[in-house]
Amino acid sequence: MSHTIVTYTVKPGREQENAALVRAVFEELAQTRPAGFRYAVFQLPDSRQFVHLYTNGGAAAGALQQPPAFQAFVAAAQDRHEQPATFTEPELIGDYRTFADTDRPAAAGG
Repeated sequence: MSHTIVTYTVKPGREQENAALVRAVFEELAQTRPAGFRYAVFQLPDSRQFVHLYTNGGAAAGALQQPPAFQAFVAAAQDRHEQPATFTEPELIGDYRTFADTDRPAAAGG
């Protein structure tokens, strides 16, 4: 399982536009229900910063980038961003039910 964190700051006044594009991605994901990954997006309070957390649990390469709503989100990202997005692949040290399948019992030792 791999994790990717993407962070960026949008230009002043573009927060709602960015959030609406993100919501459209989640609406499409809710309809199509692709398997193999988990995805969450946060906006930091009182800021123009967004944080995307993507966890690949076996999805095909580029699975998140395929939906039309995601393509629309990234199409004009460069124009919305104050600075380019940064991508980080952190090492998971530990978690409590954040990434586990909560419908199944936890495996021994993890």
